[in-house]
Amino acid sequence: MLTKQIVARRRPVDDIDRAFSRVERLTAVGSTIGALEQLVERQKYDDKGLFSWPVNRTRLAGSRRTHYKHIDKVLAYPRFVNVMRARFASGLGLLAGGSRRTRAVWLTGMTGTGGALCLRSNYGLDGSDHFAFINYAVAMLEKLFPNDRQAREYALAFIAFQSCLSYFTSGSVKLTSPVWRNGDALTGIFRTQTYGDRFFYDLLKDRPELTKLLAWSVMVAETVFPLVLLMPKPIARLFFLGGMAFHVSNAKFMGLNRFFWSFVATYPAVSYFTRGSVRARSGA
Repeated sequence: MLTKQIVARRRPVDDIDRAFSRVERLTAVGSTIGALEQLVERQKYDDKGLFSWPVNRTRLAGSRRTHYKHIDKVLAYPRFVNVMRARFASGLGLLAGGSRRTRAVWLTGMTGTGGALCLRSNYGLDGSDHFAFINYAVAMLEKLFPNDRQAREYALAFIAFQSCLSYFTSGSVKLTSPVWRNGDALTGIFRTQTYGDRFFYDLLKDRPELTKLLAWSVMVAETVFPLVLLMPKPIARLFFLGGMAFHVSNAKFMGLNRFFWSFVATYPAVSYFTRGSVRARSGA
């Protein structure tokens, strides 16, 4: 009997909650791995490390004011390690699942620690971290309206909109760049030490036509991503698989492993609003 009650509590209450549960768990995979990496390399956050708080503190307006002493109690090393631990624990909690109330607690932890990370230092953070924060914050706010389906659907729509906007903006900006249109951007990226890959660079450097084809494939796919909302369910699934493959390749060749989890985590939200899913819910 107790086992059945526990299982029942873990089940999504409806289709919106099911979509949010998937968003939360997928995002939590990347954030939990990131928190573990930070704990392993915690020495980078001490006062003599790369992310020293006394140094990073100076970029904040009015950083010499007395009220910053309260922030120091949380963000100064070694107390900041507790923020990393809280983030790791919250991530594990989301991965374990649970009732909406339980998940709300873990989401509050992820949102709060995410804000602390951004405040302490914006170095080493990227679009995936910002997207993860949006996913957590919106999912947390959705838990405040358990009986308002419209408000919850609006929250899910916000994540879907952010996903479509991010892809469209990224693709359309690339289209305005001549180095992307002629393919030079790819060889330029893959020969760098930060985001480069020797194997892929050697593959592309003497193949301008292949490089141009890949560059245009990325630009077009990103720009037309919002059209997935108009696609029938089977085609939309193939489109999402293509997006997953794109992020897997970025993780492999550019080291952008967290992008996979933050962006793919939005796919359940986008899928909820595709034409096929809307028709299925309406019974059309």
